[in-house]
Amino acid sequence: MRSEEEQLESLKEWWSKNGKSMIIGAVVAIAGVGGWKGWENHQLSQAETASQLYTELNQVVMNTTGDARQQQADALIERLTSNFDGSVYSDYARLFAARLAVERDELDEAQAHLRAALNSTKVDAIELVVRLRLARILNSQEKVEEALSLLDIADAGGFTADFQSLRGDLLMSKGDALQARQAYQRALDASRSAGESTPLVEMKLDSLAAHGDA
Repeated sequence: MRSEEEQLESLKEWWSKNGKSMIIGAVVAIAGVGGWKGWENHQLSQAETASQLYTELNQVVMNTTGDARQQQADALIERLTSNFDGSVYSDYARLFAARLAVERDELDEAQAHLRAALNSTKVDAIELVVRLRLARILNSQEKVEEALSLLDIADAGGFTADFQSLRGDLLMSKGDALQARQAYQRALDASRSAGESTPLVEMKLDSLAAHGDA
């Protein structure tokens, strides 16, 4: 067995070779933890700022009128979409921008905001809302095929009834009563599964049946 002196000498030799790298590694690890915490704090601060701006935007749109409403909303939308692009708050801001454009009957501008939201959002529910609103605008512009393509997705989730009802309207505008009836029926089924009532869809189905299209 080696003596204590030999063990101590061996330890000194090992430390001289490896001690420096261990210290550096420990410092890097500590710095990494500190950097991660700093990043987390920054992200939290950014989210809080974006949330405050969105709350302010919501209040402006709901409670302000006239030119002041548009000017204040535009400024807040610009900040949210520029400084927080890719976040859920920038998606909401673009939805508000599209809504305001529709109110001004500027449908091409509304389309641009919705397409930007469609390209940037990472949230499935928001994507579905955007698709639905954009398809409605396209329907009002008689761009039926383009609107139908937006609704052509595998699963619309909780928006199935809305998607299928609008799909039925679009198909009716093409004169395709059979497929329209099928879409309305899917809309009705989805609504009933969700425990909801859709009297307008029922009226459309009844109307098709009365004309011998069911």
